[in-house]
Amino acid sequence: MKMQLHPDDEQKIREIRNIIDRGSAFLITTHRNVDGDAIGSELALYSMLKRLGKEARILNPDRTPAIYNFLPYSGRVDIGNTELSMMPDVSIVIDCGSADRTGKIFDLVKRAPVIVNIDHHFSNPGFAHLNWINHRFSATGEMVYFIISTAGKMPRKEATCLYTAILTDTGSFLHNISPYTMTVVKHLMDCGAEPERIANKVYMERPLKSIRLLSLCLNNLQFERRKRVCWMKVSREMYRLTRTNEEDTEGFIDILARVKEARVVFFVKEGDVVKVSLRSKGRFDVEKIAAKFGGGGHKKAAGCYFRNITVEQVIQKVLEEIYRQ
Repeated sequence: MKMQLHPDDEQKIREIRNIIDRGSAFLITTHRNVDGDAIGSELALYSMLKRLGKEARILNPDRTPAIYNFLPYSGRVDIGNTELSMMPDVSIVIDCGSADRTGKIFDLVKRAPVIVNIDHHFSNPGFAHLNWINHRFSATGEMVYFIISTAGKMPRKEATCLYTAILTDTGSFLHNISPYTMTVVKHLMDCGAEPERIANKVYMERPLKSIRLLSLCLNNLQFERRKRVCWMKVSREMYRLTRTNEEDTEGFIDILARVKEARVVFFVKEGDVVKVSLRSKGRFDVEKIAAKFGGGGHKKAAGCYFRNITVEQVIQKVLEEIYRQ
């Protein structure tokens, strides 16, 4: 399905396709705390490369959340800074706002003579040999769609992965909608993506222990009425009591974002580091908040993390920065 892109985007797609045509072995990776856009984009691109007769491997810094295990080829994702069985001539970094967000895997990425960076985060500095960065796209999956569209009819498996990427990164089509999003989604459905099945897998099949963890988080929900800020936290003790881990908090921030009275919400997760997810409504820009602490994202959805600091101290720092805006 032909859509009119900006000439600069068209040029980047041609350049990326030329690299794919010339290459034979590809390493694909993404950021820590893998989300739906990251894994959906990776798997779709992996499938395309295999169709074209290329050798490809996905190596991520963290494991894939269980809710995405239904995606085609999800079982072929390797985790951690392991030795490569192949020497890539191209590394492709997907949906990653900065090189350091890939962790130690970037040491392996750098072994390839060509690095490609495909991302829709405004704050991406452009760390590769070829950088296609455009925050106007709804998701990196939307960008990958236009690359895969150069390779003939899109198989159902790739359409399923890309639909999942766009669905999750737009918060179920609530924010970051681009001029292309709905046309792209319609074409993905025409290619076999099943919206109801995908939505059920992502949103409606939560284990009971995850719901019990959510109830503990909601019990500590806080709301500051003057600035209309709402937040909650999850602690190591809550994980222990419910026999859960960070993976089981997937989507909790989106539930918090439903608070009608709030214009800004954030969710703090205690672990080896303290992670913060932020969401906003209206014109409030949470990307600026996250960037202040070395993180990034989008105007309405962003994140960051802290080391060597308590959860309560993190909450105070985030609140102070929100109040300054």
